[in-house]
Amino acid sequence: MRPKATLDTISLRKLREKREALRGVELFSYSEELRSVMVSPALTCSPTETVKDAVEKMAGKKTSSIVVIGENEEPLGIVTDRDIMRRVVVAGRFDIGTTPVSEVMTGDPLTLTPDDTVYRALFLLSSRGIKHLPLVEGEGPSGRRLVGIVTLRQLLKLRYPEPMTLIAGIAGATEVETLARIRARLPRLAATRLSRGSRGYDVVVMLSLVNQDIHRRAFELALESAGEPPTGCCLFVTGSHGRLETLLVTDQDYGLVLEDSADARLRAEADEFYAAVAETFTESLEAVGFERCPGDVMGVNLLWRKDVAGWKAQLDHWVVDQVPHLGRYLTVFFDAAPICGRKDLFLEVQDRGFELLGMHHELFRILHEEEGGHRVPTGLLGRFITERKGEHRGEFDIKRSGLIFVVEGVRILALRRGIRETATLKRIAKLVDGGHLNADDGEYFEGAFRFLLHFALDSQVEEAMENEKIDTYINPSLMSSRNREMLRHAYKAVSKLQDLIATEFGELVL
Repeated sequence: MRPKATLDTISLRKLREKREALRGVELFSYSEELRSVMVSPALTCSPTETVKDAVEKMAGKKTSSIVVIGENEEPLGIVTDRDIMRRVVVAGRFDIGTTPVSEVMTGDPLTLTPDDTVYRALFLLSSRGIKHLPLVEGEGPSGRRLVGIVTLRQLLKLRYPEPMTLIAGIAGATEVETLARIRARLPRLAATRLSRGSRGYDVVVMLSLVNQDIHRRAFELALESAGEPPTGCCLFVTGSHGRLETLLVTDQDYGLVLEDSADARLRAEADEFYAAVAETFTESLEAVGFERCPGDVMGVNLLWRKDVAGWKAQLDHWVVDQVPHLGRYLTVFFDAAPICGRKDLFLEVQDRGFELLGMHHELFRILHEEEGGHRVPTGLLGRFITERKGEHRGEFDIKRSGLIFVVEGVRILALRRGIRETATLKRIAKLVDGGHLNADDGEYFEGAFRFLLHFALDSQVEEAMENEKIDTYINPSLMSSRNREMLRHAYKAVSKLQDLIATEFGELVL
């Protein structure tokens, strides 16, 4: 039986109206998974078919490429119309009627998976100078199976090619100063997008993905300066970086998962190597504009830099011994996302984390205690509770007194159901799709999150354009009466979310 709605219907209606007003230019989300836009099935041929056969297939389907696959449908190569022009027509060395495509194809093509994002595809297509990306699923003995394809032309039709210059700049950066200049352009880019009617959430996702690419390139530069790595490694980001919810100002939140080794000498060598890389990387991020994490969630801290076995042992220790700050460690860990290197190393550690969640239900009590201490900044008659003194007198922090409440509340609901998404809105969607959250409640909480995020970003952009200190404090007395009303409705939704969690998890805190 699907859960009943707990929402305030008047607030939901108001948030719906505001969401439509904020919709503006309908954009395709940068975080959209490629499975929703890929062409499937992709046009294919075997390596023994002739070039003539391949050309006839391409002409028949009016496509500019064909993927060469093996017996298990694994992509062996790709042939494009440009390959045929350059290698066959211009060179004139092949008889298209007898030459197999294996002799003219580009072998071992770059691939992504349907779970990868539109932005990631744009980045690879732009930075590698290619126009076609086969999509595959599966690993291991059976290999990777072709399931679809995306093209640069197709993605550019999604109506927002504006980050392409940033993508090219990040991919080609050979020094940290270049990355710093690119990041300095983000406030202006955000201001432009908002002024053209883009939704705040879409802009935030764009900022987050650009920031992830800056992290990825800075890490690659740190690796290049350190020499040949002794073992494999995975860089992950967490917090708002891992959720793709970064605003204009954000600090460093990252960790490293190193490859296991049975050789003690090699393990010591790898830790020394990656400790040095982490130090260079942290300094680089600081130079780019990401302040060091106040909670020391960075790979320079051994707590967040371990091999797979070390991570598993640490997770077991955290959970079994109920260490201090366990709630904070859990929120950091379960908001993490791999962005560079051996993703399989991170996923193996993540598997252990979710296994422990299934074995230790008291962890939800700890997470509930972490979330349950928050109160929305509204009092009697809907008046806003603001700072009484200091530089923020008359203001309140919309991120720490609103957005973070939704993030934490949705996180605990999602983890309870074993959902591995990190983005707040994707967690809500998975909860609704799985029948764990009433659809109206899902829309209610999503509307509140979108509104709070949009207003936080809009406030930061205004501060950036005025060359003021960028923070997430707002003064409700300076808002229009309409926006104050909408803010109250958003906070009603946040309170309902907190009530829902208290009801669902009440038995865990008795």
